[in-house]
Amino acid sequence: MNSFCWFQQQIIEDMIDHRSHPHPLHLKPPGTPYRCSGCRELGFGSSYCCENSWCEYILHEECANVVSSVPHRFFPKSYFEFYEKAPGNRARYCDACGKDVKGFVYHCSNTGNDLHPRCLNLKDTISDEDGCVTLKLCQEVPSKCVKCKHRKVVENKIEGWSYVSSMGNCCYHVSCFKDLILENWNKGYFSRESNSIQVSDDHDPESQLALTSMVMVQGGGSSRRSRTIKMWCKIGVVVFKLIFSAIFGNPISAMVTLVEALVSN
Repeated sequence: MNSFCWFQQQIIEDMIDHRSHPHPLHLKPPGTPYRCSGCRELGFGSSYCCENSWCEYILHEECANVVSSVPHRFFPKSYFEFYEKAPGNRARYCDACGKDVKGFVYHCSNTGNDLHPRCLNLKDTISDEDGCVTLKLCQEVPSKCVKCKHRKVVENKIEGWSYVSSMGNCCYHVSCFKDLILENWNKGYFSRESNSIQVSDDHDPESQLALTSMVMVQGGGSSRRSRTIKMWCKIGVVVFKLIFSAIFGNPISAMVTLVEALVSN
């Protein structure tokens, strides 16, 4: 069973009760980026928030709509059970991204494997609306990561997952992509106070995305003006947007703000 299917099959309700919080939680559309109160990971998409305005409790949809146990195709010998806190006293790390487990987690007691709720729900494949670009979630990759320039990434002794293009020539480690977004979150490029992320009308989102992909894929320089670079840049834009959406959710305003930040560096 695909690890994402069970979540898709659930009925998304406007209001739920969650065992981790004493008050009802209401479904909220994408807006201000947030840190999930359950798994402690960043979120940019829809969320469930406490009905009380004075309470800042907020959950990813995946953390709000949990199941007691679930398999994953990458770990055929594991069966993951949901925990509000990782069992045991030692530090634990997600086997998908290598990042710390700080809250909600799916853990297999037999194999010791752990997955963040959002990582467990990463789609096996993601594609743009026109079907021109398709990315596959992989354990082993045939090419170097766009960000770190290495084929493998080992973080906390865990080799994480990657999204790889159908032709195998474009790869992003999930870990590296999380680092990229977190770096800019820490720099304050995402608003934490307003109800939505606003960008000046003077900026063209696609142009900003194109420039960013150019810098990320080619490392800048005068060659970025060539037609070949522009062609690959457009592909990079689509890849970047797809992976951002898969890992964090995809309000376009947040994407444009990130792009503006990266291009200004």
